[in-house]
Amino acid sequence: MATPTSLPATFTSGQVLTAAQMNDLRGAFRILQLVRATDATQRTTTSTSFVDASISVTITPTSTDSDILLLWVFNHDVANTGGTHTRAQYQITDNSNVAISGAEGMLNGVLLSTVRTQHGQTVIGYDSPATTSATTYKGRFRAYEASQTATINNQLNTGQLFALEISA
Repeated sequence: MATPTSLPATFTSGQVLTAAQMNDLRGAFRILQLVRATDATQRTTTSTSFVDASISVTITPTSTDSDILLLWVFNHDVANTGGTHTRAQYQITDNSNVAISGAEGMLNGVLLSTVRTQHGQTVIGYDSPATTSATTYKGRFRAYEASQTATINNQLNTGQLFALEISA
């Protein structure tokens, strides 16, 4: 992919870009590919250690300079057997279970009497794998406290994990 090296450091009013500069702009910071996985199965855990959420994507970057934008959207269902609050944590990891920078989230939910509540959750991450080999990313989650149950997805909502390759 083109790197905008021929672009001026600053622009002035009325400045006209050369053809080479325009080509550099056209090739930079584009979405080169998108990979998506879905999961409609309800998943629960009482573990306070991260467990796989059974959703993953594999993307093969076209350049070692490319970056990967990751988006995981799902539904969190509040359920607590020990009190009135429930908390769960979420992360996107690489295949070695190393958390992707910035790709972690936490949700505090409230269970009012016997009313269950559901919340949409989005976890966003950004990775620079510096490879053209296939790279796998996956969603993981955990209950924050042992007395709680973390639940994602349900019969009405499908979880989705996206990986977008962004050119340099």
